[in-house]
Amino acid sequence: MLYTDQLWEDWERKTLKNFKKKTYLHFDHPFDFPKSKGEIKEIVSSIDKAAAHSFKPLVKIKLKTPRYRYQEEFAGSPHLSAKERKENYGLETKTRPISFASHFDRYIYSFYSFCLTQRYQEYIKVEGFDNCVYAYRNDLDGKCNIQFAKEVFDYVKRTGSCTAIALDIKGYFDSIDHQKLNEKWCKVIGVANKELPNDQYNVFRSLTKYSYVNNVSLLKHYKVDLEEYKKSTKKKPTLTDLVPGLKFRNKFAELREKNIIVQNNSYEPLPDGTMRYFGIPQGSPISALLSNIYLIDFDEEIYRLSRSDNFFYRRYCDDIILIVPNSKVAYYHELIVNRIGEYHLKIQSKKTEKILFSKDKLGKLRGFNFDKIGFASGFDEAVNEELFYKNLQYLGFEFNGHKTFIRSTSLSRYFRKMHKRIIKTVYMSYSPNAKGEKIFKRQLFERYTHLGKRNFLSYALNASKKYYYNNKGKKKEGMGAPEIRGQIAQHLDVLLAELNKKTSDRIQHKHKKKKLKKIRR
Repeated sequence: MLYTDQLWEDWERKTLKNFKKKTYLHFDHPFDFPKSKGEIKEIVSSIDKAAAHSFKPLVKIKLKTPRYRYQEEFAGSPHLSAKERKENYGLETKTRPISFASHFDRYIYSFYSFCLTQRYQEYIKVEGFDNCVYAYRNDLDGKCNIQFAKEVFDYVKRTGSCTAIALDIKGYFDSIDHQKLNEKWCKVIGVANKELPNDQYNVFRSLTKYSYVNNVSLLKHYKVDLEEYKKSTKKKPTLTDLVPGLKFRNKFAELREKNIIVQNNSYEPLPDGTMRYFGIPQGSPISALLSNIYLIDFDEEIYRLSRSDNFFYRRYCDDIILIVPNSKVAYYHELIVNRIGEYHLKIQSKKTEKILFSKDKLGKLRGFNFDKIGFASGFDEAVNEELFYKNLQYLGFEFNGHKTFIRSTSLSRYFRKMHKRIIKTVYMSYSPNAKGEKIFKRQLFERYTHLGKRNFLSYALNASKKYYYNNKGKKKEGMGAPEIRGQIAQHLDVLLAELNKKTSDRIQHKHKKKKLKKIRR
């Protein structure tokens, strides 16, 4: 079994250190781990009890993230003016289904994830391909996206003329094949007969044959106004409290009968006449690790090939990047598409980017759009090479061949969040329930300025430096990119200007309301 007393102590220490009681709405109440951790230990330390544990249905939500990105399909001719090219940027919304485990189950999944992570990391180290997979690991000595992206950009600088191929796996978690996942899981823990131990099989089954409910659908079906319900009861409600009936089991039976609880049953026929079942939930504490385990053979194969053929390969969950000779772009692109297809996965062609790095007219290394470079027969004084510029975007950064920037989408998201928070802060300060007309700026400054210790700005500043110290006091290598400081130099001025404007607008609005009240009287 995975459980050992030492692993339990390590996981317990880590969990207690990071403990913060979650309050999201689910089928059970928030779990007090420091007080009741023995309940978790009793289950995970026994194969029989872990195998018999009944996991509750997940709660699924759709997480919508607005993104400001280049609309490639509307770009038209490569000979657009700078203004026309700028107009091809637009706001689009990325929707991701996220599933939450119940408060109690979350700790069961978390413990198995912790134990299985150790096995996975040991496996890829022994097999010798541990430096090509970045995501969801705890043995990287505090490295983060700054170092991962820098490694890629430094390789381009050293290589000079080359092409970066950035690929994205389409619907990764939703496409993971259950049989293959079972095989790779067994490989990682050293089980030769491809049969998981009973406790691990129970966890595996709960994530492949998982049940889920949309809490919005449940509330609508029973015509429950959650805020009104909270006011009418002293205790914090759970989803089961909202379902009529007395017995817990009967409530679940009713939810299944009414199809409010749905089971994942994604399948498709294969050429040999068998059925392929697929899909795991994104958002559980163990799902991310399983996405790594699923591609262990793929990672090993491509990494070994990169060593023998002298190209660069890295994978961060569903993001794949290769840096290859210019003459081999089509070959390696097709190779990855074909190999990833063997795992019943698809590369999203819309998100595939090919950046050719070559010296510009001034002799500087520069990124060009590989697919559009064919429009030009070579750069001369008659050709505006700026029309073909394209930066390599990777892990929140952009690289143009000699300079590194924070990705424009990350900056726009930061400023949108700042804007929303300013509006909320001002509204709360001048609302009818406010005790006084005072703006509480501390939280704003901590979240959205360089004065905060752990926020987007502090991360960007660390990235701009040659070296910095992380939150654990370890010295880490930064990008050494002063241009990043230039991107965020005006952030405090922007915040203060917008704060003053919103405050002034709110005061005027409040005075107008007072005048209207006097007139009506």
